[in-house]
Amino acid sequence: MIPESSFVSPSTGQPLAKAPDGSALLGGSGERYPLIEGIPQLLIHSGQALASAESQAYYRDRASEYDRGIEAVFAMLLANEEQTRRDMFAELGLRQDSRVLEIGCGTCRDTIHLLDMPIDLFAGDLSLEMLLTGRDRLRRAGKDTSRLQLFCADVMHLPFADGFFDAVYHFGGLNLFPDHKKALEEVTRVVKPNGRVVVGDEGIAPWLANSQFAKILENSNPLFRHRPPLDCLPVAARRVACRWILSGSFYLISFIKGEGEPPLDLDVEFPGRRGGSHRTRYFGKLEGVSPELRGRVLDAAAAEGLSVTAWLEKTLGRATRNEDGVDD
Repeated sequence: MIPESSFVSPSTGQPLAKAPDGSALLGGSGERYPLIEGIPQLLIHSGQALASAESQAYYRDRASEYDRGIEAVFAMLLANEEQTRRDMFAELGLRQDSRVLEIGCGTCRDTIHLLDMPIDLFAGDLSLEMLLTGRDRLRRAGKDTSRLQLFCADVMHLPFADGFFDAVYHFGGLNLFPDHKKALEEVTRVVKPNGRVVVGDEGIAPWLANSQFAKILENSNPLFRHRPPLDCLPVAARRVACRWILSGSFYLISFIKGEGEPPLDLDVEFPGRRGGSHRTRYFGKLEGVSPELRGRVLDAAAAEGLSVTAWLEKTLGRATRNEDGVDD
C-alpha cells in the first residue's frame, strides 16, 4: 500500500503524519484528518460542506444509479467502454512506475483499468460512499490494490505537494466543478514540469450543435450543452489538444505542463518602416503625439532610410544627451 505520508495538508501544504493509534492523519495547528476504513478524509471546510450537502444514504443510492447511468451512456452511443477508457489513458503517456492522480474517480470505473498498468495510483473523490462502492468493485474483480491509495478530497484543494505526479486524469465530472479555472490550476500545480493532464466530460462537438443527435442527448441530459473550458486552462499549458470522443458527445482536453508563460525572444528586430522589436514596441511606449508630428517623424525617418524606431532612438538619444550637457 502507498504510505499515507504521501499526503500534505490541503490547507497549508505541510506534510501530514499518521496518528499513533492509526485513526487519522495529523498536521500542524491541531489539524486532524480521519482515516475511515483506511481511506483518508482530506477535506477542508468547503469540501466538507459539499460532501455533506446530501446524506451519505443518498450517495450510496446514487453510486449504484451512477453505474447504471454510465452503462446506459456507452450502450446508447454504441461504444465499447473499456476500449474508450484505454484510448483516453494512452494520452497520459504513462511509463512504468509513473505516479498518477485520478481525481473524481467515483465508483472506480476508470481505476479498475488503470490498475492493470505498472503505476502508483492515487484515486480520489469527494464522496466516501462512492469510494467504498468503487473499492468493492475492485475487490470483486480481484484487482491488486497494493499500488493504489484511495482518498477523499476536493479538487479545489488537493492534498499533495507541487509537482508530485507524473500525470493527472479526470473524466466525467468537470462540468460540475464549481470553478473550472481554479480546478485546472490545482491539478496542474500537482503535476511535474512536462507532466501530462487529461480531462473530459459531456459536451457536444460544435459541428453537431444543431443536429437532432445533439437535441436528443441534451433533452435527456442538459450537461451535454456544456463546452470545453479551454479559456480556463493555466498559462503553463503546452501542446494543448481538444478532441471529441464517443461520436462527438464528450470532449477530451489534454496538455503538458510547462513553466510560466511561453518563452518569447523580445529582441528580434522587425523589418519594415516601423521597425523595432517586441521589447521596444511594448516596453518602450511613449506618450501620444499629434498626427502632424507623427507625419513629420515618418517622413524624417524615411528620408534617412531608417525605421521609425531607429530614427526615434537616434534622435531622442541625441536630445537627451544634449539636455544633460553632453555634446554630440
